[in-house]
Amino acid sequence: MKKLRHALTALAALLPIAGCATTDTGPVEPMCRAPNAQEMQIFRAVIGRDRQTLIANSAQGPARNALLRNDPYLNNHLWGSQGYTGGTLLGVLTQPPPCVLDMPVADPATQREIVVYQRARYDALRPPMGMSPDAVMFTPYGTHRQDYFRCRFVNTTEGWRMTDLCALATAQGGIS
Repeated sequence: MKKLRHALTALAALLPIAGCATTDTGPVEPMCRAPNAQEMQIFRAVIGRDRQTLIANSAQGPARNALLRNDPYLNNHLWGSQGYTGGTLLGVLTQPPPCVLDMPVADPATQREIVVYQRARYDALRPPMGMSPDAVMFTPYGTHRQDYFRCRFVNTTEGWRMTDLCALATAQGGIS
């Protein structure tokens, strides 16, 4: 029983790095998965324009400040303008189901990064054979902000929180 407990503990420790595995032939392509509970809460908040839930799931910093200010650039990034949602997070999320890929990060204990696609779009963009065997690391298929969004999280005392509201440019550049 003690050996089983140790084996399960070791397996649980490996789960955060499962998305960045490599083999003798090179890196392994991340697997498309359904959103976890927190990601789904965030995606529902984007679709429902629930600013308070987005604030609660955001780390201190420029992206959270933009939410608190009701920044028009942030609104266009998340929800579009005048009914046009192309190139927005809402545009990707309103054509379910979402496909989430866990990207490799330097320190999985303190940071996470995901890529979010519409499942049909991911399937259309993904080459039939997957990653090129010559690839050094996985690069998302398609065009950022059109085919997919990249979202970064940091582990805080309150748990995992978004740092950039899925690639908000002003958050990445440090403008607050």
